[in-house]
Amino acid sequence: MEMMRSDIIGEQGCHLTWPELRHLTKQELDLSWSVVKGRKVVFTELPSYYCAIVNLKGFLRYRLEDEAVAEDIFRDLLAVDARNICALGNLAVICYRDSRFAEHEEYLDRLRTEIARRDPLSRARSYYDRAHTIRHFEQDKRKFTYIPYIKKAIEISKSVTDREKSEWRFDYGLALYRKDTQLTVGKASVAILESGFRDASLCFHEVISNVGPVGYQALSWTFLGILLQNQPSRTFEVTLPAVTALHGLNAVDCFEQALELAPLHPIVLRRVGSEMTKLKQFDRARTLLEASLRQEQSWFAYRHRGLLNLSLYEHSGSKGDIGYLKEAEKDFKEALERKKVHADYSDLGYVMYLLGNRRAAVNQYSCAVKCPRDDFFNPAVTHRRWARCLRDMGEAKGARFQEEKSKEVEQALMQGAKRIGEKFIGHGAGCQGFECDLERFNYFSEDRRGFVNILSEEQHPLSPIGDPLSFLTKRHADYKYDFFISFSHIDHKWALLFFRKLEREVEIRGCIRYRDYECGGAISTNIMSSIRKSAKIVIIISPDSVTDQWCRFEVNHALAESLKRDYVCVIPIMLRPCNIPAQFELMTFIKCQDGQFTVDDWYRLGKGLRKKTNAT
Repeated sequence: MEMMRSDIIGEQGCHLTWPELRHLTKQELDLSWSVVKGRKVVFTELPSYYCAIVNLKGFLRYRLEDEAVAEDIFRDLLAVDARNICALGNLAVICYRDSRFAEHEEYLDRLRTEIARRDPLSRARSYYDRAHTIRHFEQDKRKFTYIPYIKKAIEISKSVTDREKSEWRFDYGLALYRKDTQLTVGKASVAILESGFRDASLCFHEVISNVGPVGYQALSWTFLGILLQNQPSRTFEVTLPAVTALHGLNAVDCFEQALELAPLHPIVLRRVGSEMTKLKQFDRARTLLEASLRQEQSWFAYRHRGLLNLSLYEHSGSKGDIGYLKEAEKDFKEALERKKVHADYSDLGYVMYLLGNRRAAVNQYSCAVKCPRDDFFNPAVTHRRWARCLRDMGEAKGARFQEEKSKEVEQALMQGAKRIGEKFIGHGAGCQGFECDLERFNYFSEDRRGFVNILSEEQHPLSPIGDPLSFLTKRHADYKYDFFISFSHIDHKWALLFFRKLEREVEIRGCIRYRDYECGGAISTNIMSSIRKSAKIVIIISPDSVTDQWCRFEVNHALAESLKRDYVCVIPIMLRPCNIPAQFELMTFIKCQDGQFTVDDWYRLGKGLRKKTNAT
């Protein structure tokens, strides 16, 4: 149908055309409706979240064959946000499918007009809407397909108020927190965990630092505390040396900040309450969780009150107080009434095992492993519990089988964590996250007198790193490349524009990993070979490059190569202020100012790179 085409609906699409939502079951739709139907949000307080919730409600009613209600929901949203791209698209789809072609054309014309305006706010809300909706259905699974959409909202929001940006930044921080939890459960490497912790913490700190909704600021403090709790060895001083406002704070300090900002916020109450259980502050945990339940009878609060009661039983002595187990059983059953999650089935099974009802426990473990929603939980725990229960029942063979399954699941979790780590942290990969966005660093994107604007290269018609052979002549006959460029993947967007501008304006041939490395070759081999074949080596220095293992590898080999030559071949460029690495302390280097070069420095750089050399 015409309106399904991307040139009509636009790159954003709408709920009724997004492929991620096409295969949802009625059970999933019914459960989602039970979760969101009573959710109330005020547009003036949280505009993006309001639009996302209303559009989600309309989508659910439409898919649950309540079309008239769905249409009213979308129309009501347009009364509040007349330019809402998703609502216009959804109504255009509904009218087309109902053969109401005149109305269809009306909504289509409005949609075309809005898309042609390319208004940053409307487009950002649309991408946030898509990210929020996909996350709603993925949030209990080990998936992150919504991340590119929230990233896009942040990328195009430069002219949007900080208050609304806080909604998008918080959601991105939440995605990074989820990633951190998956990596922690999967026992990822220390380096990857540290990098993820840093990125998530920076995102939440930005929400706290900017003018925005108090609720999001309080929740950001909450998740900073949770991130610290995920790995007890973490400190802000080590990971975020430049963010002095966080230095000296521990998890409890963060939770206190959250409660001071929003003492009645139900999500803050239940999140902090759940963490107090881990800290063995049981009385306070109960007070906070029950205060949250008085406002909202949420799945999360029931689950974590169940965990509180289970912890109280385990800490009440060798015999334990069976009353805690009875309360935990009730709470986990209440949680399962609201959402079917692997963790609740497993914990309920464990409670039944402790109560002596082993067959019932096995049934719950069986339900747990069949449940696809296993986020924030280690499924291997279920198999170990199952094995213990079977052994007590005299089922030695079954116990051995479950023990083997436990090992298989642990291995799968570790492999999954490795894939997640490689996807987000991989050398030279285009990050899917906020960590590499140019906007994050506040670089100047406008032309200024006396400066060379690197970001203006984004608008040039040449491809970013196309084949240079058709228009460039080497300046150094004895080398394959005139220069090699070393940079952290965090800085790759700026580095790509810088590289392209050098090749185009200075008319020299460079070597960059994305274009010139040999496909299938080892990264280390490609680096060493490329440095040997380059007349000059440009080192981009930033707080991220000095901690990047591959940047250190490149620097070490560049300096080793320089000792073999009778001319200066290493040119350091400080992109962002940081402690100068010891290797460069006695070198003259160029300093960028807000991502730009002074005209004099640009001339010096070009002259240095074009200066003829001879290989020795």
